[in-house]
Amino acid sequence: MNRLAALLLACAACATAAHAQTAADFPQRPLRLITGFLPGGVSDTIARVVGEKLGERLGQRVVIDGRPGAGGVLSMELAANANPDGHTLYLGQPVITISPNFKRKPPFDPIAAFTPVSQIGTGPTMLTVHPALPVNSVKELVAYARTQPGGLRYGSSGPGTTNHFSGELLRVMSGMPLTHVPYRGAANVVVAAIQGEIHIAFLPLLAAIPHVKANRLKGLAVTGAKRSRAVPDLPTVAETLPGYAVEAWYGIVVPARTPAPIVQKLDRTLAQVLATPEMRERLAGQGVEVDYLGPAPFADMIRKDAVRWAKLVKEAGITLE
Repeated sequence: MNRLAALLLACAACATAAHAQTAADFPQRPLRLITGFLPGGVSDTIARVVGEKLGERLGQRVVIDGRPGAGGVLSMELAANANPDGHTLYLGQPVITISPNFKRKPPFDPIAAFTPVSQIGTGPTMLTVHPALPVNSVKELVAYARTQPGGLRYGSSGPGTTNHFSGELLRVMSGMPLTHVPYRGAANVVVAAIQGEIHIAFLPLLAAIPHVKANRLKGLAVTGAKRSRAVPDLPTVAETLPGYAVEAWYGIVVPARTPAPIVQKLDRTLAQVLATPEMRERLAGQGVEVDYLGPAPFADMIRKDAVRWAKLVKEAGITLE
C-alpha cells in the first residue's frame, strides 16, 4: 500500500512538473489572434496594436487572423474549436454575451467555450442626431420624440449589436418612442444619418467625430459610464438617465481547457503591455480606454454582461433572428 501511495505521489509530482514546464516553455511557435471583423476597423486595430507588443514580450510573433462573418459568430466558433494549448487567442467582444439571445443560437455555449484571460478596455459610442432635429441634449431629445407621431427612427449596424442595444436601452429607460432600422455595417448607418433616413445613430467615436466637427451630424452624448477623453465636453447619457451605460468591451480569451499556467502567463504579459503609457495612448486614439481586468474579474464581468443583455431582450421584447 505504501509503495502504491509513493507511486501515485511520484506520478502527481511528474504531472505537476510537466504542467509547469508547459508554461515555462510557452509559447513554442507564433500565436494566432482571431478577430471577427474586417481589417481597418477598431477591432482589427486593437488586435494589431496589442498583438505586436504581446509578441515582443513573449518572444514570438502574434499573427492576426481576421474571420468576418455572421456578426462575429463565425470567428468565435473557429476560436472555440481550436487546440487549447494557448497558441490560439480570440479577441473577445460582446458577441460572446449577446449571441445566446438569438433564435439561431451558436452551436455551442459561447460563455462556457472560452477561458477569459484579460480585459483590454472599453469603448463607448456617441449618440448623434441629424442636424435638422431641434434638440441639443438627451433631455430635449426625449421630450421631442414624445411629440412626434410614430416617434423617431434610429439606425444600427445590425440586430444584436451594441449600437442596436444602445437604442433599445434608451427606449426602455426613457419611455421615448423609437423604431429600430438595421443596416449592413456602421458605414451605412453614417450615410443614413447624414442623409436624414434616420433621426438617431449610435456611432463609434472615431467614426462620429469628423462628421460632428463638420456639422453633418450633431453629437449629444456618449453611451459609456463616464465621459470620454476623446470628447470630454460631451456628457454621458447617464447624466440624464442614471444607470444607462452601453459600451463595447474588448479582451483576450482562449479556448476552454487551456492550461491554467499558460492562461496566467498570458495574463501577466498582457497586464505589462497594457500598463505602458504608449499602449494607453495608442488605444485612446481608437476611442478605447484601457480597463484591465485579470481572469477572475474578467470572467465575472462576462457573466454579468450576459445576464444584463438577456434581461434587456426580455424586457424590451426584442426578437433576434
